[in-house]
Amino acid sequence: MSRRDAPTCFRSTFFLALALAAACGGSSQSSPPDGGDVVNCANDPRVATYTPNLTVNSTGGGLKFVLLSSDPAPPAKGTDTWTIRVMDAAGQPQPSLSLSVLPFMPDHGHVSPVTPQVTSNGGGNYTVANLFFFMPGVWKTTFTSPSPSDTAVFFFCIPG
Repeated sequence: MSRRDAPTCFRSTFFLALALAAACGGSSQSSPPDGGDVVNCANDPRVATYTPNLTVNSTGGGLKFVLLSSDPAPPAKGTDTWTIRVMDAAGQPQPSLSLSVLPFMPDHGHVSPVTPQVTSNGGGNYTVANLFFFMPGVWKTTFTSPSPSDTAVFFFCIPG
């Protein structure tokens, strides 16, 4: 290479390095010492802060879903169990709904590989077992009732 080509070569190398840094995210974060994943979704405007009795109104407005408790609390990476109460808009318990649950990562476009199991405990209370949040990030957990037809969504940040 001649001296005349050196600045062109330097510029090309510089821009290639810049492009690679941008493609890799250019993040200055590092992994925690325990080898876990770094997650910065706690301030995401979609997510709720877990508190017992967190209430979400259904999209159709006919039902209220109350997250009575989460084990572990708050929802965490791994297999969780939730206890929920479902009421109609007037606050009357809905004891015999056929609920389905879909944990989904909207930022990644995938569901959990495990199907949660919903058991009625009477009085509008339900246990949701096998909620498997297998990786950290924002999880959208959708409850669907076919009759009355309605859905409710809980968003949580699952830490690493």
